[in-house]
Amino acid sequence: MTNPENEKLVNYLVVLDKPGRQFNTEEDNRWGGLIQPAPSENPNKTNEGLRIVLFGSWEFGYLVLETLKEYERRFPGKVNLVGLVTDNPLNPDAKISLKKRVWQFIDLPFRVFDETFIIESGLSHGIPVYTGEIKIESFYRMMEQWNPDVVLVCVFGQIINSFIINLPPFGIYNFHPSDLANNQGAGPAPYEDLVIRNAATTVWSLHHVSEEVDCGHVVGQSPPVNVLNSKGILPGNPLVVYQKLAEALTPLTFFLAEELGRRFEMNKPGFVDHIDFNSLISDDIKQKLMQPVVCDIPVETLPVPDLSIFS
Repeated sequence: MTNPENEKLVNYLVVLDKPGRQFNTEEDNRWGGLIQPAPSENPNKTNEGLRIVLFGSWEFGYLVLETLKEYERRFPGKVNLVGLVTDNPLNPDAKISLKKRVWQFIDLPFRVFDETFIIESGLSHGIPVYTGEIKIESFYRMMEQWNPDVVLVCVFGQIINSFIINLPPFGIYNFHPSDLANNQGAGPAPYEDLVIRNAATTVWSLHHVSEEVDCGHVVGQSPPVNVLNSKGILPGNPLVVYQKLAEALTPLTFFLAEELGRRFEMNKPGFVDHIDFNSLISDDIKQKLMQPVVCDIPVETLPVPDLSIFS
């Protein structure tokens, strides 16, 4: 089965999974399209609060999405997920740097798994999911209809241009798993940077999105995350290291949502310049992040948010 056929299969299966879902694509879109949730999916979802569009994929993007969904459920009216834009790793025509990013380490069956589950996660929450090209007029119109107050990005392969960057009044922010403030690990290969530097720890950087990849102002960073195993060795499989790094994403997402929600309630648009995540995140979470990597092979289950942060 070819990659385009796999793409069609995923679209077909997720639409069939719930009666009332619809898949559409526009003439100017070279791959993917828009999947609309069924009217019966999350019918109690309100249209109140900070409007968020997430550009995300793979397990990192899925975890940010699940954290935002949990935040919306627990604090109704504060945030409002209105759209998900995701990578399309099943179509060779998709311009997502497929061979340079995390997808290069994932075989086709697990690409299908990851793609299907993030789409299902968005649709089940009652939000539309887009899998296509973003530098086209039909997508610009879609973004204007979604009318986001803020855009969040986590694992997304297309270059985001000035139209999208300038659209949300509260800014656009990317989660990147390396120390961008010290010029470490920018670009699609943060694991290789750890190898080159013989690093024992790393951090996540939250930064403003610019048209230059990973070059925007750094808003804040996570506490250190241990990337070595109990023998003091960096695991040879990048996916094992990335799954360890995922432990920091829920608290970063939570406290970013808190700050953005506070500014939204005060009607103070504009980019957030600084968040001191280190002072906000508990010592228990910091200690967990510094525990050694315990797995030798990637875990074949999706990550789940650390719900302790909501306490």
